[in-house]
Amino acid sequence: MSRSHLAMIETGKNSLNNHIAAILVENFNKILRDKGIDETIEFEKLMETKEMQVERLKNNFLEKLDNSENLEETVSEIESYASEYDMETKISLYQKIGDLFNEKENYHRAASFYLRIINDLIIIRDLDRLGKISLSLLRIYINNENFMAAVDLENLIKSEINSFNMPEKVIILFNFGFVYDSLKISDKALGYFLEVEKLITDKEKLFDVKNLQALSFVDLGNFNEAISIYRSLMLKYKSSIHKLIINDNLLYTFKLKNDEEKIKFYYRKCKNLVKEQLANHNYSDIGIEEALFSLGEVALQLGKKKDAKVYFSELCNEKSQRKIDFKFQAINNLLNIFTKKDLAKVKELEDFYFILLKREKNLSIGFEFISYYSRENFKSEQEEFLKKIKKFY
Repeated sequence: MSRSHLAMIETGKNSLNNHIAAILVENFNKILRDKGIDETIEFEKLMETKEMQVERLKNNFLEKLDNSENLEETVSEIESYASEYDMETKISLYQKIGDLFNEKENYHRAASFYLRIINDLIIIRDLDRLGKISLSLLRIYINNENFMAAVDLENLIKSEINSFNMPEKVIILFNFGFVYDSLKISDKALGYFLEVEKLITDKEKLFDVKNLQALSFVDLGNFNEAISIYRSLMLKYKSSIHKLIINDNLLYTFKLKNDEEKIKFYYRKCKNLVKEQLANHNYSDIGIEEALFSLGEVALQLGKKKDAKVYFSELCNEKSQRKIDFKFQAINNLLNIFTKKDLAKVKELEDFYFILLKREKNLSIGFEFISYYSRENFKSEQEEFLKKIKKFY
C-alpha cells in the first residue's frame, strides 16, 4: 500500500474499503503487540459510520447513567460530546438525565435538561414523550411555585396538548388550571377546569374539579353559581371530609360576600366537622389544614381569640407536613395573639419554627419572634433567639 494511497484515504479522496481496513487493523495490532501496549483495534469499529458511532456512544452513556455513582461527572462527559449528537440521541440522553435529577429531587437541574429537548420533540412531533416531559416540567414548576415558568411552558406546548395521550392531557390541563388559580387569573383557571370536567368520569377527581370550578366562580364574583355547585356537591358527596371541604369553601364564599350571619353559620359547621376529623386522627387528609387555617382566621374576625389559638396551634405540629405555608402563617398569627403569660407556648413554637426552617427558609417569621420578645420585655430570650437564627443566614 503506497503512502500516496494512504494520504488520499486520509484526505477523503479515496474511501476506506474492507480490504484496506483489514490490512490496517492487522498491522496496527502487530505494532501495538510489539510495543507491549495492551490495546487492540477492532475492524468493526474502524468501519463504523458516524451514525453508528453516535448510536454506540448513546447506548454506552445510557448504560453508564443507570450505574453511575457520580451523576454529575457522567453528565459532564455526556455534554462534552453534545456537538456530535443527532436529535434523537440528544433527546434520549437528556430525557434520561432529567429523569434521574428529578428522582433525586434536584428539580432545577432536571428542568434544565427537559427544557433543552422540548423544541426538538415539537419539531419531530414525538407527542408521547413531549406529553410526559411537559408533565414532569409542570410538576416541578408547581412544586417550586414557579408559576410564571409554567405559563411559559403553556405558551410553548398549547397547540400540542390536545394530541397528548389522555392521562397526560387531563393532568396537564388540570395543573394549568391550578397554576392560573394560584396566580388569581380566575377566568383562565375556570376555562381549564371546565375543559377537564368533560374528560373525566372518576367520582373523586370530579369532586376536585367541581370544587375548583366553584372557587373560580367565587373569585370572579359569581357567588350564586358557586353556591349552586356546592349545593349540588352536598347531595352527591356524603363523607365527612367532603362535607368539610364544601363547608369550608362556603365559609370562604360568605367571607367575601361579608355576610356575617352565614359566616357564623358555616363557622359552626366547620368547627364540628374539624373536631370529628381530628378525633379520628385524620390529620393529613386534603382539606384539613386549609379548614384549620380558615377557622383560625374567622375566629380572629369574630373576636374569638381563644378559638383562634386552638386552630393555629393545631397547625403547628408535625402530624401533617403538607401545607408548610399555612404553618408559617399560623406561627405569625399566634405570635401576635400570645401575651406575656404564653411564654412557654412561644418557646415550643420557637422549637417548631426551627424544625420548619430546615425544610424551607422563611426568615421573615423570625422578626415576629423578636417582636414578641421585645414587646413582652423578654430580653434574654430575644438574645438567645438571635443566636439561634444566625445559623440560618
